[in-house]
This record gives sequence, structure tokens and C-alpha cells, in this order.
Amino acid sequence: MEFNKKINRSGGVTLPSALRRELGIEEGEKLNIKVVDNGDIVLKRVVGACVFCGSDENLKVHKGRFACKSCRDTVSGL
Repeated sequence: MEFNKKINRSGGVTLPSALRRELGIEEGEKLNIKVVDNGDIVLKRVVGACVFCGSDENLKVHKGRFACKSCRDTVSGL
């Protein structure tokens, strides 16, 4: 997926709904903003919660959703 977006007057950029749905990004999630050596801007999730139990520990992203180790161990294919 690729999108071109304008920066609004207050300096914000809206993430397209298709992208948010695909990655499971929900309202209120925090993103880290980092500028890398070549000048690119990278957004990275700071915190999240397991889609199954709500835990915020031992998370990994699977198909755009967070899953904790305990739930990954009990659900096949993760």
C-alpha cells in the first residue's frame, strides 16, 4: 500500500482508514516518530494490546494485530 498525504495547517497527517484497518491501528494508539539517517520519517507503534486477551506484555504483530506469547502459544499458526 502506498498513499500520498498533505500535512494540514496544524502539522498533522491523517493515516488513511484502509491503512489503519489493514494494520489494526485503533484510535488512541501511540506512534513513535523517528527521522533516520537518509531523512526518511518512520512511524512505529509504541504500545499495544493483545487482540485476544488485552495483555500488553510479550507482544508480536501478526497480520497487523498484536498477540501476546500466551495467546500465540494457544492459537495455532501464530
